[in-house]
Amino acid sequence: MSNRYSLLGSVFALLLLVHVQVATAEDAPVVSPMTQAYAQLLDPMIDEQLIPGYYLAVYKNGQQVVDLARGFADEEASLLPSQDVLYFIASMTKPIVSLATLKLVEQGRLNLADPVKKFIPEFSNLLVVPDGDLDNSSEELLRDVTIHDLLTHTSGLTYSQDITGREEIAKVYADLGIFSIDGLAESKLGSLADHIEQLVQLPLVFQPGEVFVYSVGIDVVGRVLEIVTGKPLDVVVNELVLAPLDMTDTHFKVPEAKRTRLAAMYSPRVATYPIPGVYRRYQPYQNLPKGQPNFGLSDSGYLSGGAGLVSTARDYAKLLAVMSNGFRVGQQQFISAQIGNKLFQNQLPAALQGKGLVYNFGPSASSTGFSYGLGIRLLAGGDLNRSDEHDYYFWAGAANTGFWIDLKNDVYGIFMTQHLPTQYDRTAEMVEIAR
Repeated sequence: MSNRYSLLGSVFALLLLVHVQVATAEDAPVVSPMTQAYAQLLDPMIDEQLIPGYYLAVYKNGQQVVDLARGFADEEASLLPSQDVLYFIASMTKPIVSLATLKLVEQGRLNLADPVKKFIPEFSNLLVVPDGDLDNSSEELLRDVTIHDLLTHTSGLTYSQDITGREEIAKVYADLGIFSIDGLAESKLGSLADHIEQLVQLPLVFQPGEVFVYSVGIDVVGRVLEIVTGKPLDVVVNELVLAPLDMTDTHFKVPEAKRTRLAAMYSPRVATYPIPGVYRRYQPYQNLPKGQPNFGLSDSGYLSGGAGLVSTARDYAKLLAVMSNGFRVGQQQFISAQIGNKLFQNQLPAALQGKGLVYNFGPSASSTGFSYGLGIRLLAGGDLNRSDEHDYYFWAGAANTGFWIDLKNDVYGIFMTQHLPTQYDRTAEMVEIAR
């Protein structure tokens, strides 16, 4: 009898195990091949401890098809990455401020050909030191710097040496703290207007319209927007872009109630290890005010049109959706297609022949153009003047955030992590996986 009950018990246990396994398999979420491919690309950065975590969202025909996260957005706070975590997006601010500028152009309050001196008179007194080398003799301006020049990084301005500046003048920017990244939290110079006051005392590194030099140009545009509207830049950007697009989680300063959603900033960890193996290669970013895990928390910075915003993947997707949908919000036209499409047209001088971005970003940036805030990646052998030969549009932030827009396939994606400076750009591979 006991053997019989033992046999029945074993059969029951086996049936129960099979039932549990079937139920578990049925309840488990279905992971698409695309999501698996993204995980295979991105997860090694976590496994090898290069970054603490990441979030990726991909959209097709306006619908989210990938929602992938791994690791932590803030290890100390155990904050998991998600589409609602707030990330410092740095230069992903530039397309937003460029779009705000085009809105003022549409309203007739600004012209892309306007000389900057119309709004900031000191721009009429600028000199040029060729190649930014202070040993070279200074030159007079051959023509005025325009709003178009600022938006396309062809103004002759540069960036601080701690960002992308490579000229001797860029070291002067760094020494003075002109538009530095760390100045977003603690500015040596004060407000946006104070930074401009210092900037105009330095020479340009090239004549306007000659060379693409990634620069503080859109920070200067931000000051122009303040002057034209009579309002602070954060108010201007909110009124012209963020509020109309319902981007309620995009801020220059994170509201108190949202701070528990703010990711922490990390940077490379410099250490020597006597034995090989996987070790933690990042650490909390050291240059923020005490008690601040990221940018977007301080009253002591400046409003940066080039790098100042904090946002979420969900919020930024609203911007990409509008840009991918003929600049419409629902049934309403946010900006005319004629003006909006300037974001998808190469705006660099023809003489640069798709090699303009190589100056700052190296050989991998060949066959790339630039509009107003967006890079334009060409098909092999493509012509920048033919939109049907554009492959995709993209840009990134200094803290390793990035996005792309593939108009032909109606796909766009947003990648978020916080590692300053950028070391792990996977945009090109992410575009290919989506296809």
